[in-house]
Amino acid sequence: MEELHNENARAASQTPNQSTLDAHRLLVMWLFISTVTIGLGFLALVLYFYVTGRGGLTIMIAVIVAGAGGGFVSSLRRLYSFEDVFPRREYVQLFSKLNFYVIAYSLVPAVVGMIGAVVVYLIFQAGLLKGDLFPEFHCATGQTCSDFHGFVAYWCPSGPAANAKAIVWGFIAGFSERFVPNILNRLSSEDTKEKRSI
Repeated sequence: MEELHNENARAASQTPNQSTLDAHRLLVMWLFISTVTIGLGFLALVLYFYVTGRGGLTIMIAVIVAGAGGGFVSSLRRLYSFEDVFPRREYVQLFSKLNFYVIAYSLVPAVVGMIGAVVVYLIFQAGLLKGDLFPEFHCATGQTCSDFHGFVAYWCPSGPAANAKAIVWGFIAGFSERFVPNILNRLSSEDTKEKRSI
């Protein structure tokens, strides 16, 4: 009888209260709105460059948007499965009504995803990770990449498959919160090993 009482008490403590449900609802709504807004903004940018025939839509922009998308998908997946997305239980009160904090918090996954995607892209550009799964880079035909402008403008993935790999890895960098820190830790440990062997 006591075990049944303890089990019922445990189930009751795990059942979300109304303030948690309200916070969850607001976060889902604003994450969805933010995802759609960034997606439509990128689509408008692509259509603009397509209709006007102007250059300027670089692979880096696509990688950054993929990182934002990965961050949003990860957050929406956690919210959809009702995993605990709040840093602390007390934060539920901050999300009980619509305010700037809720909107800003819903944009955090996109910002983190963008930063992660840029870092991964730079790691690939630097050639720190190589292999069949990673994009290879080259300088665009007829251009020079020896200065900073050339590096930014013309040092790019070598072909459509490399472009696709860069975008996929950008999405993964946004989707997995530990992906970029794990790569940086690995590169740091390899550098430490090399210094010790010298």
